[in-house]
Amino acid sequence: MKKFAFALMALTSMVFIACDSDDDDMPEVVATCSDNIQNGDETGVDCGGSSCTPCETAAEIPANYVFARDGESTVSFSGQTTRLFMANEILGKFKDPSSTVGEIQAMFAHAEGADDFADSDLNTSDKNVKSKTAGSFDYFSNDPVTQASVRADFDAYITEQVNDVFPNWNEVATEGSAGQLPDGSSTRYVNANGLELDQAFNKGLIGAFVGDQILNNYTSPAQLSRFEDDNDNDVIVDGKTYTDMEHDWDEAYGYAFGVVSDTENPIANIDDLDATDKFLAKYIKRAENDPTFTGIAQDIFDAYKVGRTAIINKDYDERNRQTDILREAIAKVIAIRSVFYLQAGKTKIEASGEPGDIFHDLSEGFGFIYSLQFTRRPGAEDAYFTRTETLDFLNQIYANNTNGFWNVTPETLDEVSEAIAVRFDFTVADAADSNN
Repeated sequence: MKKFAFALMALTSMVFIACDSDDDDMPEVVATCSDNIQNGDETGVDCGGSSCTPCETAAEIPANYVFARDGESTVSFSGQTTRLFMANEILGKFKDPSSTVGEIQAMFAHAEGADDFADSDLNTSDKNVKSKTAGSFDYFSNDPVTQASVRADFDAYITEQVNDVFPNWNEVATEGSAGQLPDGSSTRYVNANGLELDQAFNKGLIGAFVGDQILNNYTSPAQLSRFEDDNDNDVIVDGKTYTDMEHDWDEAYGYAFGVVSDTENPIANIDDLDATDKFLAKYIKRAENDPTFTGIAQDIFDAYKVGRTAIINKDYDERNRQTDILREAIAKVIAIRSVFYLQAGKTKIEASGEPGDIFHDLSEGFGFIYSLQFTRRPGAEDAYFTRTETLDFLNQIYANNTNGFWNVTPETLDEVSEAIAVRFDFTVADAADSNN
């Protein structure tokens, strides 16, 4: 028995010695830094440790729209700010009866160095509004016929204002005759059919210019995917601080918030949007101040920040999710205002209100309805409404009526309002209840 115990102890010792020897002879696992496997002393896949480049830490979503690289801002949207200022000046010309068709159309299609604007900085710019109207990559790069038709609509507003409204500037408008109409402390200038052409131009550009560039160009996955390889490799645009993809996203942001006083946090003082912008930002504020739609401004602002952060992190699925949020929210802002103004006009018709007051609301509604054709459904290639559908709406409320707005009925305004609201998650009553 003792001999057996001794033999067992000897065998056990040999096993331990063998194991120790095997451990000493095992090869050391070395970090490879290029095989898509975390090995050696790598702290991440092919990064970190003593041999590989440091692992990148994912960028965090900032509180404000502030992004930097190596201590320098990478945010730039000066071109969008310039174009919005140009559009504001063009609108002012609709109220200057000394203006000519040539002058206003030259501003719309400004050429670098031309003395078109009161702001000399705008004159030196090579930017203009017309080239970005119906100018998106997705909708119009392969559809020059529709593009030309849209731009012709805006040229026609200019021509009619100068040729028909300006000559009757000091005349009282009547059914079938252009002129002016009182509206409380304001004076409205309408064409023979009661349409304020400046409102058609202004609200129409919210979709054809601002919305189209945001939704169908600068946040479009089809547009941004062209820059994915360069963005993956951190290729910086020559002489700049940003990648092409980062810059495209910033340009989309600039069309929304490029002329507000606080571009880093534009919704900190939501009422400021109304005072500083005549295009999309103003009506983001209007929707936000309606209790039914509170939070929509934050949704839009957050989508811009999260999408931009996703681009830095090269997370293109997340970027595309934020694109869809922008599509839905911005389309909803346009649809809300379309219904709101139709219903405001309807209420005043039923109350036998003053034509100037009624036509002002309906003219704003006209422009917002026109803008619906430039919206974009989330995850889809098409708009919430086609051009044919939007023009049919305008025919119903305006073109098909004898003398336009002078003879539109409340029933027609309700029908069009319902047709718009049904494609969104709000009712006609929700939009009509807004008090701003």
